[in-house]
Amino acid sequence: MDFFNSDERPTQKHFAAMRDRLFSPVVTLLIKKGITPNQISLTGVMFLMLVCFMPPSLAMAATACMAMYVLCDGLDGPLARQTNQVHAGGSLIDIIADHLGIAFLPAAAIYHLGAWGPAMVLFASSYLIFIGLTVYANGMKIPLRKFIRSKYLFFLLYLGSLFTAQDLVTYFCGIFFIYYSVEIIETLRRIYRHHAIQHAEQEQ
Repeated sequence: MDFFNSDERPTQKHFAAMRDRLFSPVVTLLIKKGITPNQISLTGVMFLMLVCFMPPSLAMAATACMAMYVLCDGLDGPLARQTNQVHAGGSLIDIIADHLGIAFLPAAAIYHLGAWGPAMVLFASSYLIFIGLTVYANGMKIPLRKFIRSKYLFFLLYLGSLFTAQDLVTYFCGIFFIYYSVEIIETLRRIYRHHAIQHAEQEQ
């Protein structure tokens, strides 16, 4: 269960192997302490929620918490592989934890930065719908075209907005809402065609 297409998967596996080696000492310590991958994922979500509550005056603290959120995102996978806890349920929790920033930070941008609400809501909705469709399509082995992942760029722009006390995210989110809307339509078209072909074959 993942949101990487078939062309990206070899590169992602190579990156995951490098990340496992990099985090190996930390993962070994976590195993000794009896900490589970899900606990790491939930800890990351707690750091993310702290980011959402921090105003521009606490930009440095928000950046530190965001770094911990991203670190937890990088640790839960290696820990799951090292402890042989890799399965669909864990992958689902990992994917949700990884993308909660797209659900929470747009709301924080409206509150702390005065970002335009419709752009924030439409961006978050379109991004999360598209990721959900991508996970489904990958599970069905439906090939998708390459797409842009804007999550980390959005995170950086959000932090930049805190440091400058300016809204740097509204236009970005408006543009990527349009982009993900197009990708949603294309992904739905491919999923529909896949099932239509299967149905036609079963009818023969």
